[in-house]
Amino acid sequence: MMSRRTAAILLVLALLPMSVRAQLGFAERVVEHRLANGLRLLILPRKQSPTCAFYILHRVGGVDEENGRTGVTHLLEHMLFKGTTTIGTRDYEKEKPLWDEIERIYDQIEAERAKGDRADAERIAQLRQREQELLQQVSQWLIPQEYDRIFERAGSPGTNAWTSNDVTVFTVSVPANRLELAARMQADQRSNPVWRQFYQERDVVLEERRQSVDDSPEGALWEAFLATAFLVHPYRNPVIGWQSDVSRLRTADIDRFFRAFYAPNNTWLAVVGDVEPERVITVVEKYFANIPAQPLPERRIPEEPLQRGVRRVVVKMPANPQMLMGFHKPNAPHDDDVVFEVIRGIFTRGRTSRLYRELVEKQKIALSVAAYSAPGERYPNLFVIDAVPRHPHTVQELERAIWREIDRLRTQPVHEAELNRMRNWAEADLIRQLRSNEGMATQLLWADAVLGDWRELFRFVERVRKVTAQDVMRVARKYLHKDNCTIAVLETAPEAQR
Repeated sequence: MMSRRTAAILLVLALLPMSVRAQLGFAERVVEHRLANGLRLLILPRKQSPTCAFYILHRVGGVDEENGRTGVTHLLEHMLFKGTTTIGTRDYEKEKPLWDEIERIYDQIEAERAKGDRADAERIAQLRQREQELLQQVSQWLIPQEYDRIFERAGSPGTNAWTSNDVTVFTVSVPANRLELAARMQADQRSNPVWRQFYQERDVVLEERRQSVDDSPEGALWEAFLATAFLVHPYRNPVIGWQSDVSRLRTADIDRFFRAFYAPNNTWLAVVGDVEPERVITVVEKYFANIPAQPLPERRIPEEPLQRGVRRVVVKMPANPQMLMGFHKPNAPHDDDVVFEVIRGIFTRGRTSRLYRELVEKQKIALSVAAYSAPGERYPNLFVIDAVPRHPHTVQELERAIWREIDRLRTQPVHEAELNRMRNWAEADLIRQLRSNEGMATQLLWADAVLGDWRELFRFVERVRKVTAQDVMRVARKYLHKDNCTIAVLETAPEAQR
């Protein structure tokens, strides 16, 4: 029979907010371990299913790139799936001389291109022909997509990766009994990569950029928006890179970048699922401990100067109109960033939010409206309002309506019911993030690497609970004004004007 003391403890726990109960449970279960080479390991045992997520984060993104070499982080992410000295090849010793010769051919191609108008087109064509001959020869030694196929044969749903302004993340989920395979494969990927098919992959990325930016109205608008909002900070650069930069990247660029930033002392690893922490630590030590730490490059990120007036940029493409409004603000975990999360919810979270109710439902001048923080979290960023007008209404009408709502936020305290709704949203978001191994691994890595401590996941909800109506008014007055605003507009233009 349950004792009175035990029953009292359970009652107290039941009355706590869900986020606090989650924090107490996870704080006890997350195991932290740091290898001698600096790699930080986070382990969360969960017995929901016999699987585990094995996620790796490198604290490097577009923000760390040099001018003239934008896009190198994203291209490097692609290249790491090309295999190693033992994966993706039938005989690496026989394929390597062919790649070396292709590299020498590109030395000559680049030297010829550097002549500008005096470049010998026939000479470049001959070199290209020789490259194709070498690619045909080397193909006999290649095993395409072997990296992914090994995981698929082991019962994994597949591998993936993504690059942002702040970080690069590699993901794989495997049956729990294939944990060692995941560790061995991921460690080999970081110890013995081979940059095979580099120039073909560079062309793939250039085509990806063409589709997602050059031929995409939304992509072109976003790129112009960031380049206008940020004058000196590298958040102004697209993660995929500027076309002129990507087209000049060489194998040596990604190799140098890899060796500088993919060091274990700049790496986080999260293992979440049906695992035993002691076993995970043993396996990770076995495969990752021998990767040497490296002195990390000095990051001299320029500080964005204070904006002193509204900035505007117009992009003309054959597409429906759209507008972006951005306001400079602090990044997480600054207290004002938490207030902006509340403002985001008040403005655009759900059908009862202010901008949705006013612009979409009541005035019917917008098809959609959203708010979010972008483009990163490691440095001060933007609070963005993204809106699409409903024909025949214009972006100018939208802008005026949005400024009216901003002025209302600056001058009138928000209702307690709105704040309570945002507190509930924050808690619901946390619970959703905890549902899957993959979601939990992502959140642990991001919070620990970007915010400095995985516990910020849970602290955030409690901090949202403390935001007051006065906090909202103070932050709105401080940041949401025209001298701190950048506005990007997508105007419809005939196809012939492109």
